Amino acid sequence: MSEKVVSSELVEKKKEIIPRLAKKFLISEEKAKKFLKLAIEDCARSKYRLNIINDTISGQTDKIKEMIKEIEEWTDDEFDKEDFEIIGYCKNI
Repeated sequence: MSEKVVSSELVEKKKEIIPRLAKKFLISEEKAKKFLKLAIEDCARSKYRLNIINDTISGQTDKIKEMIKEIEEWTDDEFDKEDFEIIGYCKNI
């Protein structure tokens, strides 16, 4: 069975960590929001082997649910400078 979720909706669920990410990485909140979206998509692609097309993450229902559960538990401590450099710099944040 297949399911879809929009990555920007997952960013909305975690919007409380955006100001802390901005402060932690010395970037604007808009850039922190972009970083969080990229981190979610990276997690979906690399860890859960899900497909991403135009902001939509799709794949097996159990993998989507597992990924959402993991993302809901994220805090700003989830990411360190290396994560920011790998995810952020590659996308020119």
